[in-house]
Amino acid sequence: MRRTRTVLAVGAVVVALAMVLSPTAAGASTHYPPRPHVPGAERFLRGWAVPVSTKGPAWYDLSFFHRVLRAGANGVRAPSGARLPTAVGLAYPGIRPGLWLVTVTTKPVGFAWCTANFVFRKSTTWGLGTAGHCAAKDALGGYPDVTAYVVPPVGSGKLPGFYHVGRFALSHNNGIGDDFAMISIYAKFNAWVNPTMPVWGGPTGVYTSNKPTLAKHFGHGAAVGTGGTPRAGVCPILTARKGTAFAWYGVGAPGDSGSGVEAALGEALGDFTHIVILDGVPGQILPGMLAGTRMAKILLIASGWTLRLGSLIPA
Repeated sequence: MRRTRTVLAVGAVVVALAMVLSPTAAGASTHYPPRPHVPGAERFLRGWAVPVSTKGPAWYDLSFFHRVLRAGANGVRAPSGARLPTAVGLAYPGIRPGLWLVTVTTKPVGFAWCTANFVFRKSTTWGLGTAGHCAAKDALGGYPDVTAYVVPPVGSGKLPGFYHVGRFALSHNNGIGDDFAMISIYAKFNAWVNPTMPVWGGPTGVYTSNKPTLAKHFGHGAAVGTGGTPRAGVCPILTARKGTAFAWYGVGAPGDSGSGVEAALGEALGDFTHIVILDGVPGQILPGMLAGTRMAKILLIASGWTLRLGSLIPA
């Protein structure tokens, strides 16, 4: 991830249109639309969008991170007095879709708040997806460790807290339609993995149609959805970026980055990675839409990994 994000929530097209029509930035290139006055806006092709990751909690510093790494399978409780998300998401046990992730960033050095999407499998290794811009490489070019807030399964004897669950195995951070990362889960946590999405259940398969559908996601947005909140919208665009991207009308916020999106009947649509300010490809994605990478593209990025299906009952 190239930088941490300030809080931004978009719930309607009119909000983004107002931002697009804001005064031009001084010195903006005449070859591109002017930079919008939106925190975190980045250029993609000839347009602008906001990657929806944000910075980790203030108390999650380098010292706390190293405590989590040293704790192994015991995990670490949040510091006394720390404000934690307090919604339905933290009540669901296991390493699963919708998990609250805190990952290392390098530009600048810090921690990113993101969300897990779906569970995958490669031979005997379990994987967990998120956004590619949540997986900044370290100074030596390697992918960093991943920590997450986990409610351990009943009977495990462990307490809810932050656990060092794995490392990034791959990452694509190339904008809308090519933004995905895979976390390789450590074998000691294999029994904790659950592929079922909270609240919605599923995924039941992969959505391959280009027909409009309901879009359902479950993320840990810092402004909307903190603690893990289910949200739904309408997805009319499934052929953007030569079919690698999709877009829908809904509510999202930084912290939602990477969260899994399902269609009406529970098929995996893809991941949520950006809020579009102004698309650089005319006629594809409208201002104010939420956008991400389609599942077919994700499976190409994650060659050798297979999507694991979840129960229709979100236990």
